[in-house]
Formats: sequence, C-alpha cells, structure tokens
Amino acid sequence: MDFLEEFPEQIFRDILLRVPYKSQSKIKLMLKPAKEMIECFDFYMNRIKFDLAKKYICLLHGSGISVYDPVDQSCELLSTIPIGSEIPFTSHIITVNHKIVLLHLKHYLTANIWIYDLLSRTWKQGAEIPTARSGTGFACCASPEGSIYIAGGCAKYGNAHELREAAVYKVNEDKWELLPQMHEKVGSCRGLFIEGMFYVINNWNNGIQRFDPNTGIWTTIETMTAPNSWYVHFRGLIAFLWNGIQQYDWEGKGWRELEPLPQQLYPVRATVWCDHIFLCGRQYYATSIHQSTIFYMYKPGAPLSERCISIGLNLDVTSVATIEI
Repeated sequence: MDFLEEFPEQIFRDILLRVPYKSQSKIKLMLKPAKEMIECFDFYMNRIKFDLAKKYICLLHGSGISVYDPVDQSCELLSTIPIGSEIPFTSHIITVNHKIVLLHLKHYLTANIWIYDLLSRTWKQGAEIPTARSGTGFACCASPEGSIYIAGGCAKYGNAHELREAAVYKVNEDKWELLPQMHEKVGSCRGLFIEGMFYVINNWNNGIQRFDPNTGIWTTIETMTAPNSWYVHFRGLIAFLWNGIQQYDWEGKGWRELEPLPQQLYPVRATVWCDHIFLCGRQYYATSIHQSTIFYMYKPGAPLSERCISIGLNLDVTSVATIEI
C-alpha cells in the first residue's frame, strides 16, 4: 500500500477519512503518515462532520470493555485495562467524543478514572474522583460539550451517608471541579442531560433536581411517580422499569405506559443508538448474580414484530454507552 503515500496529502487524507474504524489499526501499522493523521483530533472531527463515522455500543463487563457493532453484530474486546484486577460491577463507562471514560469504583474506597482513546487505542489514568461513593447509586452522564457530571450517591453503605455533592470532570483538562451542592441528599439516582441541563432523578421518591451549567444554580422541579428505573432521553424522557417501558409527559406531568418488556429484567441498562434503544439486564427473578445478561434492541413506533429484537451476546454487562467513531 505504499503507493497511497504518493498521493497529494489532501487526497491521501480524504482516502483515510473513509477507512472504517475497525480497519484503521491495520492501516496505521502499514503507513506511518496514516498513524499520525488518524490519531489527530481534527481527523476525528472531520469524520463526524462529513458523516463518515459510525456509531457503536460500548459494553462494560468483568473482563474489560467490548465495542459492539449492531450492524454486523461483531464484538471487539479492547486492550486490557491496567488496573490489575477484575472490574467491579459498581463501575460505569461514559463516552466523550472518541474516548471511553471508566469510573472505577470499589467498596466506597477507590474512585479512579481510566480513559481509553479509540484513536490511539491506549489507556491512561485520569484525575481521581473527589469523593468515593456507591458505584450503583450515583448520577453520572456526559454533557454535550464533553464534560462528565456526577452527583449524589453514598459515601459509605447506608442512607445515613447520602451525598449532596456534585462535580464536573473536564476530560480534556483532566481535572475535577466541585459544583454547588444539591438542595437535597440523594443516595440512589440517575443522571442525564436534557437541553443543556443536568437532571438528577431520585430513584426512591423520583424527585428531580436540575442543574444549569450557565448559571450554576440547582432547581427542584417536581415529584414523578416512576419507580426505580433506567432513563434515556429519546424523543422525550423514557424510563425502563423491570416490567415495562414508560414515557414522561412534561406538559401533563405524568407517565404513560408504552409497552411491557418481552421479559422482566432487573437492573435495566440502556443507551440510545441511532433510532433505536439498546437495553439489557438480567432476568428479574434470577437466582444468581452471575446469570448472563439478556440484550434487546428496541425501536419505538416500529411494527410490533420489529419493535424489540433479541440480541445474542454472551457477556455479563454492567454498564453501556454509545460512541461515534
């Protein structure tokens, strides 16, 4: 493939822009100029700009992180995370641009950040989370501009140690900044960004606290009635309960049932992929925490036979996120 290097730089670059992510590692090994271009942030942004990138689903499991392609149903295990042990089920992954950020939490004692760069295919350790907390209970999500917001959780086991603390992680600067504290402590909650605002939804009483990054002010919105759920923002706020799917009506301020799940799952994890929602969980009445995860691809509004399709993956997944690369 040396003949490619004889092309003018712009033509060479345009050819590389069209190389799928899965093939880029091979190209980088064969062509040194290709490695320099592909690992450049501007190259990544041009793939996004010209609609040449593709969306994948990142899956966190005990052995590491895999990148799943729903189109050809292939699954690639990324290089080993340099933490020296199995990943605790309390950890989370969040995607920011071309990076996968692992919030590595264990027994309320450690709160490390590990970042995988999909361009260079390398790991690096990030700044430590300000306060170690319950891995399963706190709110965390990425903002549109590429920062990670966290809030709530428990500093130690038990409701007596619920937190009001919130913080933002500037991924490119590798630094944490404490935010103003929430109005109320929240031990178990979910977080998501909606129209530039950071929403923290209490899993137990379903009250909402909303943070405006522009003003630095928290606002208590209202009490909602959906029980412990996993939320995504997709044509509105959708909640995945153990036995069904609901959508929130912001004007009527109430939930409406969309449909039941094909089978009862708990806990449910979900992420938006294109015009679908990828969701997974264990069978609700599972007798073992080691039971395999069940996966579905859900398409709201599709014909009944196409609305919720089972996916044959054999992984015990604890966190999911979508990435475009």
